[in-house]
Amino acid sequence: MAKKHKNRWVVPTGQPLTELDKRVLEIQNKGALVPTRDLIKTPEQIEGIRQAGLINTAALDLAEREIKEGMTTAELDRMIHDFIIGQGAIPACLGYEGFPKSCCISINEVVCHGIPSDEEEFFEGDIVNVDVTPIYNGYYADASRMFIIGKTSAECEKLVRVAKECLEIGMAVAKPWGFVGEIGKAIEKHARKNG
Repeated sequence: MAKKHKNRWVVPTGQPLTELDKRVLEIQNKGALVPTRDLIKTPEQIEGIRQAGLINTAALDLAEREIKEGMTTAELDRMIHDFIIGQGAIPACLGYEGFPKSCCISINEVVCHGIPSDEEEFFEGDIVNVDVTPIYNGYYADASRMFIIGKTSAECEKLVRVAKECLEIGMAVAKPWGFVGEIGKAIEKHARKNG
């Protein structure tokens, strides 16, 4: 039996029910946890988020073009910083909880949130995650991308390939009225089969 959650989706008195209201209320009445109505974005807000996302993608495209063996993580961070500022955006990481750089760059065993440094450089065979979060006109975008410096081991190549496949599977499974757990199950199944 599904756990009963507090009714979070409430339609204001006198307001007609939309199709969205009906569907969310149906799910809520079955005991599922649903968001509050204020989480739903307006078309203008969605466009603001999209614009921030375009800057994020372009910053990651810049990283893809420029990242190379011998470059330091701080050099790449400065390029990304300058690009974000040049687009009229702000690097959200910079100064957040004292974080000293504009993006996170994680090499090999560093799982996430690596701090760029002038002492840390890229070497042949490294796998690198670059995580960028610009704020544009008050809207945030956040995405990362994996890169392989030159050639790497078969094991590392497989890790990067299967992780990307898992992302693509998760995106394919994500759909309106779906549940996050369905995404997780599909990703886990693929990762276990190919790990």
